[in-house]
Amino acid sequence: MKKIYLIRHGETESNRRGIFRGRLDIPLSETGKKQSESIREYFKDIDIEIVFSSPLTRALETAETAFGQKLIIKKEELINNLDLGDWSGVEKESIRKNFPEKWKIWKKSPEKIKFPNGETLKDVYQRAELFLNKISKISKENIAVVSHRSVIKIILSAALGIKENYFWKFHLDNASISTLIDSEDRGFTLYNLNYTSHLNSFIIEWF
Repeated sequence: MKKIYLIRHGETESNRRGIFRGRLDIPLSETGKKQSESIREYFKDIDIEIVFSSPLTRALETAETAFGQKLIIKKEELINNLDLGDWSGVEKESIRKNFPEKWKIWKKSPEKIKFPNGETLKDVYQRAELFLNKISKISKENIAVVSHRSVIKIILSAALGIKENYFWKFHLDNASISTLIDSEDRGFTLYNLNYTSHLNSFIIEWF
């Protein structure tokens, strides 16, 4: 039986300021660095055997702090963040005011959005399926995956076979840990979602 720990990267200033990140390569904030240390403490007695990380700095910093003392972090393009195109670096409030119809779709049916010069959720879903297939073939019992809110939501949906109206059914805070179990008889089972008890502080990012 294999455990896959899905870890959202630590906080950045853009999280706190309500800015869409997408593929912007931004570092962790001081709070995010402390959250990464808390992740390391959480896993101190868990024998993680392999670590995959999004190639973006905020995810790599989280992975290196939590696991880099013992393991080489494997950069994985399949779990890179959702490409938000022209929305990257824009305040969410600005999108809400200037593009109310797009904002409404984002809140109600994000699966229907094609981000300007970016990806769709379907694009990321296809990447998630490829990634799950990849890790299913790995003969390790404890796997850590450090990625982004959108990607982890979609990985969870793909693992559970949910293909429509899934995005806002999962809530994930910065530096949270969610766990999938992969077994031969059941396939993927959601074992734990958005665990945050190891954190002293975090913001709740609703949209």
